[in-house]
Amino acid sequence: MKICIVNINEESVSGPYTELLTKNFNKVKREDTELGWKYVKRLKRASDTVMSYFIQFNRTDIIECMYQASQEGYDAIMVACSGDPGVYEASEIVDIPVVGPMEAAMLTACMFGNKFGILTVEDRRWAEYCEELAVRYGLKSRLSGVERISIPSSDAFTKGFLDLPWIGKELIAKSQKLIDGGANSIVIGSAGLSTMASAAGISKVPECNAPIFDCLSAGLKMAELRADLNKKLGMPPVSRVGAHELLRPKDISRVRALYGQE
Repeated sequence: MKICIVNINEESVSGPYTELLTKNFNKVKREDTELGWKYVKRLKRASDTVMSYFIQFNRTDIIECMYQASQEGYDAIMVACSGDPGVYEASEIVDIPVVGPMEAAMLTACMFGNKFGILTVEDRRWAEYCEELAVRYGLKSRLSGVERISIPSSDAFTKGFLDLPWIGKELIAKSQKLIDGGANSIVIGSAGLSTMASAAGISKVPECNAPIFDCLSAGLKMAELRADLNKKLGMPPVSRVGAHELLRPKDISRVRALYGQE
């Protein structure tokens, strides 16, 4: 099985992150799963990915990476971002499963308990976006709340990668706060924090044994599952009724040409 991971930052600035992420994925992926990587061409700052205006530009590159992956023999695609950018749009133009890790993690968390909490970065705008995702996926009633870490992203995504115990202590403390507020499990609403959590060996809240979901690892396992259902049972990669109706190749080519993609 071949799964393409689409990174939302340019390759030259994603080295240490990709290295940690690969180690995490190697812990959870099937032995026969081969990972491939694609990177956008432009965006270089992780902090830019919390800005809706910037991510709108970046989404074009993300979808293009997904389109290319679909032409290269991959069995599924996952975007390495907890905002799930490009997943909805790409599902209309590729005929393999496209997975958003945050959707995968939230849906999985619903099987582990009645309520889940979202733990995310210090930026308020991203915390609000995480809550919007729960609404979009029909899970608002299962969401107990959203908690932000107290460490600014400028420190969390620099010092954090170099001092995993330091960032891990903060993740555990904030997860416990969500549990105290009614959550039965925790979903980390940040690709970077998810990567650091798994690298630090954090998968549960120690005092109460509540699961903590690294959204990227959950997304990868969901990509494997959906690829299997598609290839082995002949299920479509996504329902083609309504919103995700597969567009005609000639229409895809026509519009891509209008915007200089072909």
